[in-house]
Amino acid sequence: MNFYILSVIIFSILLLPVSLANADEVLPDIEFSDAIFSSETHDPDLEIYIFVQVVQRDSNGMLVAFLQSDKMTQISPSTIHYWLDARAMHTDIPVYDFEGIYVQAYGEKFTNIIPLKDITASTMLVVEVVDTGNLDVVPPSLGARYAHDGIVLEPGDEVTTTWWVARVLN
Repeated sequence: MNFYILSVIIFSILLLPVSLANADEVLPDIEFSDAIFSSETHDPDLEIYIFVQVVQRDSNGMLVAFLQSDKMTQISPSTIHYWLDARAMHTDIPVYDFEGIYVQAYGEKFTNIIPLKDITASTMLVVEVVDTGNLDVVPPSLGARYAHDGIVLEPGDEVTTTWWVARVLN
C-alpha cells in the first residue's frame, strides 16, 4: 500500500510541472496576436480575422497531426488584403450581412507532399506581391505566421493547410 502511494507521489512530481507549464514562460520572446487583428489606428479597413488548420497525413493516408488556431505570431493586414483582392478578381468571395456590417469570408487550401525528412515549427501564409513599377519582380511577402509545436515530417507525408480569413467591408 505504501509503495502505491509513493509511486503516485513520484508520478505527480514528475508530470505536474510539465503539464502546468505556460507558453509565456517557455517561449517569452514569441508574442501571439489576437484573433481579430486591428491596426493601431483602429482603421476598420484593416480589421481582419484569420484562422488556420494544418492536417498532416503519412504516405499511407493515416492522420499524423491536426492543428488549428487563430493565434498568430505575425500578421500583415496589408498583405492579406492584397491577397484577398487578388483572389476576388478570379473567385466569387461571399459577403455576409450582419445587421449592416458586411463581412467577406474566404478560405483556401494548400497541399504539399514532403520530399525530405524535416521538422517544422511554424506555418506561414506567404503571398507573392507584384510590384506595380516592375512586373518582372514578384517578391514574397509574409501575410501571417502560426508558430506551433514542431511537427516531424517524413518523406511522402502530405501536409494540407487551410487558411480562413474574414474581413470587414465598408
